[in-house]
Amino acid sequence: MVTATPGYVLFHLGERTFATPLDEVREIVRMTGLEALPGTKPPLAGVIVLRGTPLPVLDVRERSTDSGADSGGDVLVMSVDGDSVGVAVDSVSAVLAPDELPAGDPPAKTLPAYVVGVRRHRDAPVLLVDLHRLLDATAVGWQSELALV
Repeated sequence: MVTATPGYVLFHLGERTFATPLDEVREIVRMTGLEALPGTKPPLAGVIVLRGTPLPVLDVRERSTDSGADSGGDVLVMSVDGDSVGVAVDSVSAVLAPDELPAGDPPAKTLPAYVVGVRRHRDAPVLLVDLHRLLDATAVGWQSELALV
């Protein structure tokens, strides 16, 4: 059974525009005060304190080696196995109603498995992603790093 999404979060990673179903995102916060954790590896960038609670942040942004992980951006807060996890993105540009991102072409077989659709917004391509699949594709074993938090 296919369920309708309540809308989409439109975000950017580098020059690319992505969207994810709104029901995958609990909230959106600014990236501030990121604290690195000793002994952890990317994509786990560290933690931010969100309303008094440490929130582990996974950084899927494209970064050069001379730029720090806490160089701005937004964090998509989502639930992974019942725990809150943040996903750092360059920016969130909009929350869209379902009809603002109409169904489009199915993803090409050459696209990563986390891309579940291709849409258009204002005549520009938007890759519809499953955040859980994106995190799984980013690095194997990142969930074991969360045990340190």
